[in-house]
Amino acid sequence: MMAIIMTTQVGVRDLKLHAPRLVERAARGERITITRYGRARALLVPAGEESAEGEAVSGRAAVWNAERRAFERLEPELARKHRGRYVAVAGGRVVGSDVDPEALYERVWKKLGDRVFFLGRVGAPAPVVEMPGFEVE
Repeated sequence: MMAIIMTTQVGVRDLKLHAPRLVERAARGERITITRYGRARALLVPAGEESAEGEAVSGRAAVWNAERRAFERLEPELARKHRGRYVAVAGGRVVGSDVDPEALYERVWKKLGDRVFFLGRVGAPAPVVEMPGFEVE
């Protein structure tokens, strides 16, 4: 299972000019690397919340965990129709499925935009899927 969290690089000058907007983006779950002379110097991340397990989790990560739990809850029912396929879950319901995880990811990302969703493989452990511009945790 994977968490997809958007990572963006911003120079110090842009941070000075757009700090309120960048803080708002980080609060929504985006990780923003602050660079100086092209080198990473700091990381702007959302303030943590406590999960049920007691670990610090950002707002978007908490939503992703809820979608992961929804997938796990739905998986026995999904096995009849989607075994071996990848399924995307958002809002606690299935929003797409495909045998190709990259194609499913692209389709759901276009459909949902900035909303958090979970992508999992039904009935089998999923391999890690590398998505350009995203960090897998």
